Amino acid sequence: MGQVCNLFCEQVKYGAVFEFDYTDNNYEQLVHAMADALKVPVHNDQLHFPEAIGTGSLRHIHVPNGLHAYIMDCTMHQDWHIHVNKSHEEYYTLRFDELTIPHSLTIGIAEEKIRGKNTNKALAYLTSSRYNWSYEGSAECTYKGLHILFSKRWLAQYFEIERVEEVLSSYIALKAESINIVPLDARYRRWMKTISHVEDSNPLRLPILQNRMMLLIERFFSSLFEKMSNPAYRLPLTHEDIARVMHIERLLTRNVLQTPPSIQQLAKIAAVSESKLKKDFKTMYSFPIYEYFQKARMHAAQDKLLTGKFSVKEVAMELGYSNLSNFTIAFKKEFGILPSQLLSQKKLSH
Repeated sequence: MGQVCNLFCEQVKYGAVFEFDYTDNNYEQLVHAMADALKVPVHNDQLHFPEAIGTGSLRHIHVPNGLHAYIMDCTMHQDWHIHVNKSHEEYYTLRFDELTIPHSLTIGIAEEKIRGKNTNKALAYLTSSRYNWSYEGSAECTYKGLHILFSKRWLAQYFEIERVEEVLSSYIALKAESINIVPLDARYRRWMKTISHVEDSNPLRLPILQNRMMLLIERFFSSLFEKMSNPAYRLPLTHEDIARVMHIERLLTRNVLQTPPSIQQLAKIAAVSESKLKKDFKTMYSFPIYEYFQKARMHAAQDKLLTGKFSVKEVAMELGYSNLSNFTIAFKKEFGILPSQLLSQKKLSH
C-alpha cells in the first residue's frame, strides 16, 4: 500500500500550529516520516517529540499475525491539527483514545464534527479510509491513543465474512455519530496500559502485544455485532450524559483496592439524581454501578495472579478480603474458575 506523509509547523495569527497530514496505511513509514520532519531519531520504532512541539512519544508496533498499530502518548505544547486523507484502498483503523482537553478539540469524520471543550474524552471507535478524518486541538491537550490498522480481508479471517461486510457498512455509515457508541471502560484501559508498558526486554513481549490487541478488537466487534443486529440502535443518552457517566466510571475504577464512593456521593459529583445516575450508568456499561465495580476488582485480581508474583492469599488481602473463601467464591463467579486453578494453569503453560 502507498503512503503519503507531510508535516510542517507554521506561525499563524494566534501562535504556532503543529500540522500533520498523512494517509493512514503504513504506521512504520508514518513514524519515520514524522521523525525526519522533526529532525529527531527513531529508536526501537519510537520517536520522542522535541520540546517545542510537545512532551511524549509516538511508537509503531508490528506483531506476528500481521497487525500494525501505533501508540501516541503526549502533551502538545502547541495548537495541533492532524488530518488523515481518504484513500482509494479500503482499510480500517480501530482507535482507542484518551484525551484531556483543557481548551478545545474537534474530531472530524468526513463532513461531520464532534466538538469538546474543557473536558475529557475516552473513546473506542472505528474509521474507514473512505472518509477524511481529523483532530484539531488546542495547546496543552494530552493525547493517549492506540490505533490498530487492518484490512477487511484481515478482519474476515477472524469473523464471518457476511457479518463483517454488514457491520462495517452499517457502522461507517454513521460517521461521527458513532464516536459515542463505545466508551473506554476499565477493561479497555487495562489492556491499553499493558500494551503501552510491556518492556522491550520481556521475552514474551510480542505474544503479549498480539494477545492484548486481539482482545481489544474482539471485544469491540463482539459488542458492535450485538448492537448492529438492531438497525435502529442508538445510545439513548445526550453527549452531556455520556461525558458525565464516563467521568463517574473513571472515578469508580481509579483504584479498585479502595472502598468505592456511595451512590449518593457519586450522584453529587455528577450533579444528577441517584436514580438518573444509576439508569444512565447501566445504559452505558450494561451493569449496575457496584456490580461493574466488583467486576473491575476481579479483573484486577486476575491480572495480578497472571503475573505469577502473588499468591491467592496476597491478592485477596490486597483487595480487602479478610475471608479467603469469599474472594475465591467471587473470583469463580466472575471467571468460572478458582484462582488457585488459574495459577496452576499458568505454571503448566510455562
